[in-house]
Amino acid sequence: MTHKGNRPPGKHVQLLAQHPARLIQHAFEQSQTGMVITDGEGLILRVNDAFCRIAGSDRTETTGWPIEHFYASLRTPSHLPATAGTTQGLARSWQQEVLCRRADGESVPVLMTVDALLDEHQQARHFLHTFVLFTPANGEVLDDRHWIHIDPMTGLPNWLLLRDRLNHALAQAERTDTTLALLFIDIDRFKAINDAVGHIEGDRMLGELAQRLQREVRSKDTLARLGSDQFVVLLEKDGAAESAQRVAERLQEALEAPFTSGDRYLLVTASIGIALYPTDAQDVETLITAARSAMFIARKKGPGRLAFVDRRLTARLKEKHRIESLLSEAIHMPDQHFVLHYQPEFDRRDLHCTGMEAVLRWKQPKRWQHSPGHYLDMIARQGLGVRLNRWMIKTAVADHRQWHDTGSPLGKLSVSIHLCEAHLAHDTFDRRPLDHFLRHQEMNSFEWLTLKVPAQGLGNDLDKATHLLKRLEQLGIRLAVEGLGNDPIDLVWLSRLPFHKATIDARLAGIHHDGRRLVEASCRMLNSLDIEPVIVGVDDESLATIVETVSARLAQGRLYCPPMAAEALAHWLEEHGPADE
Repeated sequence: MTHKGNRPPGKHVQLLAQHPARLIQHAFEQSQTGMVITDGEGLILRVNDAFCRIAGSDRTETTGWPIEHFYASLRTPSHLPATAGTTQGLARSWQQEVLCRRADGESVPVLMTVDALLDEHQQARHFLHTFVLFTPANGEVLDDRHWIHIDPMTGLPNWLLLRDRLNHALAQAERTDTTLALLFIDIDRFKAINDAVGHIEGDRMLGELAQRLQREVRSKDTLARLGSDQFVVLLEKDGAAESAQRVAERLQEALEAPFTSGDRYLLVTASIGIALYPTDAQDVETLITAARSAMFIARKKGPGRLAFVDRRLTARLKEKHRIESLLSEAIHMPDQHFVLHYQPEFDRRDLHCTGMEAVLRWKQPKRWQHSPGHYLDMIARQGLGVRLNRWMIKTAVADHRQWHDTGSPLGKLSVSIHLCEAHLAHDTFDRRPLDHFLRHQEMNSFEWLTLKVPAQGLGNDLDKATHLLKRLEQLGIRLAVEGLGNDPIDLVWLSRLPFHKATIDARLAGIHHDGRRLVEASCRMLNSLDIEPVIVGVDDESLATIVETVSARLAQGRLYCPPMAAEALAHWLEEHGPADE
């Protein structure tokens, strides 16, 4: 009897072997593993019977549909590509646990494997998806996987998992005395959209909508679906109001691009309510209720809005956002919004002007509640400080050139300009160091220019700052350290840096019990390092009296002269004595 392994192949087998294409087709059709072939855009071209059984659909109900319509990711977020255009740099094959959506509304857990099918140019033009059930034919669950915690429509955590994570997050926040935020998201008019496109297409849109939202949430935070068209985002460890607002705005921006349904383009917006722990609530139920009530407040204001539980906080953040937008507009068009004034610096012995400082002023001050200096911290947080600094330097260069060419006495004075901290960190919008920028200003000499470096900027990367400051010194620029006494500074480093001046705020002498002695000690220390101390902020007689006997030769303040436009300052100096030669 011939051994089975040595039995000669039958006629049918031989026939199949002679036709590889038919053999492949036979394997595709007869496999008990669900198989789907899609084009590069993820549209289904061919399915086998096993997949139809898993999906509960026949071939006519699957061909031509996007493959993503038939499953929901169990990962949050899913980083897997869906089309040929998103596979660049990724593996040719990947796996993921998903919930396969059935036509009867039920979902079953499967392991999905995706293989990119490359053409002769090694480009992914088609994809092979295989689906393996986690359950045997009798329907019994293979293990205790967490399907009950997953929303089958979107693959996101459901209410059960959200509640568990909320309880854990609240307990952690209470132990560590930190805050968290809860965002309640309601999709505006989704019922009307669902009725217009049909429930199957509406479900597909919900899946795409969930993916867009998920991409804007950090991995340590939770996006969950409560049901219908409502979602919740739990922000842990960084639950400040401003952070929550930024996340909410990103979520709303993620929905701005139109959703497509056939030949329709559908616009979707979301109303978002924000509740904060422990400010608004201290337990899970109250926090959810507070966030939901805030969402209703947002919805009353119109589609696509957000609101906090505390309406006053909403108003404050709205005003802050308005100011930030105005500042951004102003800094990107500085010639329309800013002008430079100049405030003299004086030798206290004879009140001769020894130099002046460039000071920002508004061209239309009635539009603003405060001077530009009031907003410098906000400008720095927006990453716009370098842009504004460079405009100030370019304007001062142009003014100095004009004074020099016309023989104005202002051309004989040094000009100092406040330097933002970002310049020291090389954190510039164009990655161009400050000395490179200055070399392109077409100046023969920069001996007239003093750059005032914030003392707080010297507490970060001193090595980088030292290299930059020495390069600036090589250009002939003089350097001053600004705000000495307000922030701690390493005296050893200060002695090694190329500073020739340092400013000390006169108000330090007024607010401290022994303030005059503190200012005097700072002046003596600076003099010993060959750094000239300058007392600034001498705005009234009381401060002038307190610092009258300190050993600083130079002073600046409104008591001596306020900041003025260049032309007005020239006239003022003519009336009050000549500038120091």
